Amino acid sequence: MTYLYLDIETIPAQTDAAKERVASTVKPPSQMKKADTIAAWEKEQKAAAVEEAIAKTSFDGGMGHVCCIGFAINDGHIHSESVKTLLEERTAIEAFIEVVDISRQNGWETIQIVGHFVAGFDLRFLTQRAIVLGVRLPDWWPRDPKPWSNEVFDTMVAWAGAKGTISLDALCFSLGLEGKGDVDGSMVAQMWADGKHDEVSAYCRDDVARVRRVHQKMLAALGEAA
Repeated sequence: MTYLYLDIETIPAQTDAAKERVASTVKPPSQMKKADTIAAWEKEQKAAAVEEAIAKTSFDGGMGHVCCIGFAINDGHIHSESVKTLLEERTAIEAFIEVVDISRQNGWETIQIVGHFVAGFDLRFLTQRAIVLGVRLPDWWPRDPKPWSNEVFDTMVAWAGAKGTISLDALCFSLGLEGKGDVDGSMVAQMWADGKHDEVSAYCRDDVARVRRVHQKMLAALGEAA
């Protein structure tokens, strides 16, 4: 079995068209009926509601974007493909695929993608972005990833179950492993907007390292690794 450790960082919608589309869906609370109450909401609260709705598109591969892909093969070097402008997003995804494909020339037969909430988010988001950008996905890419399939090992599901959740930082704490530092995922969009692309890449690579340590500890307990 070859393990491909994977983590992505994403940012919200960046184009004016996407932002305008999201803004058009933001309506006052349904319980508001009076015209003056609605007018007050639009004046005082709508802008913040629109900003919040746009921020949430970082979880939507149809609207948001990949800003970094971090990955490693088995115990190998941790790579990161960073996106500094939206024009580089497709290139980053293709470069990630190319690095893995080149490594596959070593004769791998089976790849298992390992990540935290990787089946529920990372793989789905990358698939959506590939479709949007016209990137051809390789034959080893899971078409309909399930956290319990042989194609994927999802550390969140392995720990918390199919309906449970736990953050990677909390899981690391539980396992006695080093957790996250001063940066967390909620800060990535602003860091990227501020041009701190190297810092985003470093954070992404650190998450890959954390996932790998968690996975190895889990395998050791299951009798599948020393």
